[in-house]
Amino acid sequence: MRPRAQRPRLPETSARQRKARLAWNGGMTGESRPPAPVAPFEACPVTCCGTPADDQAPPGGGMVQVAGAADGADAHWYCPGRCTVLARTRAELRAVPVRPGGVR
Repeated sequence: MRPRAQRPRLPETSARQRKARLAWNGGMTGESRPPAPVAPFEACPVTCCGTPADDQAPPGGGMVQVAGAADGADAHWYCPGRCTVLARTRAELRAVPVRPGGVR
């Protein structure tokens, strides 16, 4: 037997099939509305957040130094909280080895 994706689809010809489809969709028909425009990241209000860590002194109080990835990226200073988490996550993702063919 062929997998489900390869089986031919039968058209919805009976009223019961259309009624079942409408019940499954909650009665909604037609095109979906587009998603709301939401920015995934907001600009950080701290002025010195993301500055390179050239010298060892933090540019402001409470700043966290995040080391670059193993590929030689420079360390930067980030404000505590979301910016630090995003920077550490980005550094960890850069450290993932690249597979043959260029895909991580």
